[in-house]
Order: sequence, then structure tokens, then C-alpha cells
Amino acid sequence: MKKISQVMKIRPSMITVILCALIVGWLIFLKPIHGYSDNGDFQSLMATNDLYRTHQIPAGYVSPHFGLMQYYNPLYLKQITAQTAVIHIAVGLNRLFYSRSVFDIRFLGAVYYVLYLGGVAVLARGLVGGERRLRHYLMAAAVTLFVADSSFTLYFNSFYPQALTFILMLYLAGFALLIMRGKTLNKWLTAGLFLSAILLLLVHESTSLLILGILIVSIGIFRLPDCQWRHGSAVIICLLLFTCWVSANHITREAREMNKYQAMTQGKLLAAAKPAEIAKTSHIDGQFSLMKGESYYPTAYTALAPDSDYTRKNFTQQYNLPWLIHDYLTHPHQFGLLLDKAAKNTMVLRPRLTGTQEKRTGSKPFQQTHYFSLFSYLAGAYYPKTYGFNCLLAVAVLIIYGSGLMRGSKKEQQLLKAHLWLVSGLLSVVVLVPPATIMLYGTANFVIHMLPVAVCLSLTGFILLSDVVQHQLWGNSNAT
Repeated sequence: MKKISQVMKIRPSMITVILCALIVGWLIFLKPIHGYSDNGDFQSLMATNDLYRTHQIPAGYVSPHFGLMQYYNPLYLKQITAQTAVIHIAVGLNRLFYSRSVFDIRFLGAVYYVLYLGGVAVLARGLVGGERRLRHYLMAAAVTLFVADSSFTLYFNSFYPQALTFILMLYLAGFALLIMRGKTLNKWLTAGLFLSAILLLLVHESTSLLILGILIVSIGIFRLPDCQWRHGSAVIICLLLFTCWVSANHITREAREMNKYQAMTQGKLLAAAKPAEIAKTSHIDGQFSLMKGESYYPTAYTALAPDSDYTRKNFTQQYNLPWLIHDYLTHPHQFGLLLDKAAKNTMVLRPRLTGTQEKRTGSKPFQQTHYFSLFSYLAGAYYPKTYGFNCLLAVAVLIIYGSGLMRGSKKEQQLLKAHLWLVSGLLSVVVLVPPATIMLYGTANFVIHMLPVAVCLSLTGFILLSDVVQHQLWGNSNAT
């Protein structure tokens, strides 16, 4: 009983941080090294950050070490993103403390690890609060199951942008919750919120799709009483929009062509029962229907090279985004099939065709660890897999908060109004990002592109649970 009483003296949010530090630290730092293996996306990012492979790693295994370039690199910082900055910090620490010729992936994991624990601390304090009642400790345990799930944290020992995306989304939601809890607007928390939002938009061109959700959350912050940032709201919103534009357009020509190609071959053509009919609604020759389901970097023989001049002239240059949107609107059944396919992959949190361990005696390629993955297992197995359910869920959550607003006291209404803006922003990502992803990328790398949607769904659920646990929805609030 004495030990239990000592534990109860520690804040629930701090217990969450301690548990996450132990759970995740063991996974990413101790041998055998765990992470996600390369599915073909690492090479360009490595080259622009002075990294290269020292030896061939079989497919499906995590590579623990890479070479560091010693001389002139013509690709150096060709594409600057928030992820590039993190990798550059990890490379600098590696050169300082380990080696100037060999890069250990755990240095990247360490940088993500420190950022991650900060995000966990902010989110846990925002969700759980500062009270030390039993229900708050149970809430902290539930949050730990989510934020420490290995499906998310395995990204730390890899070059996938989803590691930083996940971390910054924790900061964004956590800062918003803490700001809304305060009696007055904290300028440092507000600065942290908008810095997190800007960095999140700059992680990868696909994270620019989160802009609407970020804007909705921002409006909720500006509408808080005594908001000293209100006079500068137009400037901040313009800055967010400009950052979104830079992120969406600051990509290589090759990446732009790949996205456009796969939006058709793994999107429109994949959903069409008779792909050859594209010739009736466009200038595309029906022979290109044979490209159905193809990737821009095919692993097997293909009749036409996706990056050839002939393919560009007669296929990818014959359509654009407005045409694609119009075609989906005239064939809603095809678009619905792709939306349901997106929904099926929303809560499947582990990328396919990747392994999670380095090569060692007795290991198999593409072998995946099941360490601390209860949350991802339950979500992937039991969450409904239709896009319509996600839309109905969004409506239901908004109705719950609306009813809480009507029944709450004036003080509680102020907090619920702020939370309503926050969950509205998160749910806008859940509803709008899947169709936008289909338009821009097709079904290519669906699991990776849907990670922000899964995180927003999870955060919405935990915010709702927190409000119920702390009696903030229907009176008797005890929030601190």
C-alpha cells in the first residue's frame, strides 16, 4: 500500500511519459535493432542528406548502418523539409559522438525519441490534467497504449516522414488542449501550437492536406476570451496557407510525375470495371488501360516505362486534376469503392511489405514484431472499414458536443466550445483527407498516407473520453 501511495503522488501525465520512455527506449535502442525496412522510398532522402548504403541489405530487413559521404555531394539539401532538418541533426550528432564515416540509425531514433517524449508530455497533460484520482490514472494508462504503440514508434528508426508527422500531431493536439484549459491565453503555448502546425505542414507534401484541420483549430484558439493573438490572426492564417503552398509545391519533378501517374494507374483505372473506357472521356489511348494497378517504379516487366517520353506525351500529359475530379463526380460508384478501400486501410497502422528487424541468425525477411501493439491490433481488427461510417462518426461526435454545450454551465460551455473547434478540425482530416489522397496519389502507399487520419481518429476518441471521464460534457467539471 505504501508503494501504491507513493505512485499516486506522481502526476498521471508523468507516469505516461515514464512508461513511454521505457517501452519505446527498449524497442528502438537495444539490439536487435527494430524499425521499418525500406520499401523503396529511402534512396532520394538519403542522398540529399549525405547518406548511402555501405552494403546490400536483403529486402524486408532493417539496415542499422549507412555510410556518410566525405566529399562533395551534388544532391546536398536538394529538398528542404522539416524531416530533412531532423535527419541533419542526427547526422551531426553521429559525426560528433560516433563516427564520421558510418551513420548509426539509432542516432535518428534518438532525436525522434527526445521530440516524442516532449510530445507525449504535452498531450498527456492536456488530456489527463493535473488531478491524481483513480480515473485519471486509468486515463493515463489508456493514453499510453495509444502513444507507445510500436506501429507508430517503429518509424523512429527509419527514414519515413510518418515519424515526425506522428510526433508533431501529438504536440499540436496537446498544445491546443493546454491552451483551452487555461484561464488566460498562454503566449508560449500558443507559439508552440503554431510552430508545431508550420513544421507539420513542412514534413512532406502530403501533410499539406492537413491545412483545413489546422485552420479550424486555429480559429478555435482565436475565438477564446482574452486572446491577445486575435489582432494578428489574419497574418498567422496567411502564414499557414503560404507554408501549405510551399510544402505542396516544393517537390521534385520526378515526384510530381510519379504522383500524377499513380493517381491514374492506382486510382481511376483501378476502380473502373472497364478501364479501356477512359478513351471515351479523354484523349488518352485505350491501350494505357493496361497500366492498371502499376506503380511508377514497377518491380517486374512492364510494356511501357512509366518515366518514358512516350508515356508522358500520350498518357500523363493528357489529363490533369480538374479532369480527374470531374470524372470521379460523373462516376461516384468508382470513387466510393476507392473511399471504402481507404477506410479499410485507415486503422491498419503498419506499412505493408516492410520488416521490422535487422538481419540476424534465425530471422526471416518481412518479419514484424508484435511488441506492444495491442492498440493497433484492436483498431485494425475491429474498427469498421467503410468511409460512410467515418462520416457518421464525425456527425455523432459533433452532436454529442453540441448537446453538451446546451446542457453545460457558462464556464463549461466555454471549454466545450473550444473542444468543439478542436475535434471539428481533427474530424475534418478524417473526412476530407481520404478523398484528397485518392485524387492526388491514388491508392499507392495507402497505409502510410492514412496515418494522419488514424491519429486524428484516435485523438478525437481520447479527447471525447477525457471530457467524459472528467465530467466536462454534462456538468460537474473538475478540470484543472
